[in-house]
Amino acid sequence: MEVLNENASPKSAPYALEEYQKGVVTYVVDGDTFDVELENGQTERVRPILVDAPEICHKSSPSDCEVEPYGDEATDFTRELLDGETVYLEQDVSERDRYDRLLAYVYLEDGRMYQELILEEGLAKIAVYEPDTKYQAHLEEFEQTAKDEQINLWSIPGAAGE
Repeated sequence: MEVLNENASPKSAPYALEEYQKGVVTYVVDGDTFDVELENGQTERVRPILVDAPEICHKSSPSDCEVEPYGDEATDFTRELLDGETVYLEQDVSERDRYDRLLAYVYLEDGRMYQELILEEGLAKIAVYEPDTKYQAHLEEFEQTAKDEQINLWSIPGAAGE
């Protein structure tokens, strides 16, 4: 079953969701990290591939921690979009990052890719870690749209580390 939301951006591509791991988001850590309970009952901390959202301060952060511009907004966006929702996880070449988080392209039930959405909102930037680059060119289009329209991160000179 290929799914493509009629309301999705015309740049979105249909994805075959039944081929991916299915789970429910149980906790959002920040804009680019969240927990997913998989169908087998196992909970995985997931790091979406190819995106980097601004950092926020956590309980374990140093006392002088400062939230990066749009960090709270990226976290809120992710929480509102994903918390309690069913998602589908597609892996690329690497299974995990150095923090043992499961690396995945993340899809909503309507077929939209999470990475497309957060990039298009200007609440994350592309972060390339070889060899996980399957959708790099595709996702760069969404980032470019946000840059061109100076949305969120891209509205503040230097806020996205550019």
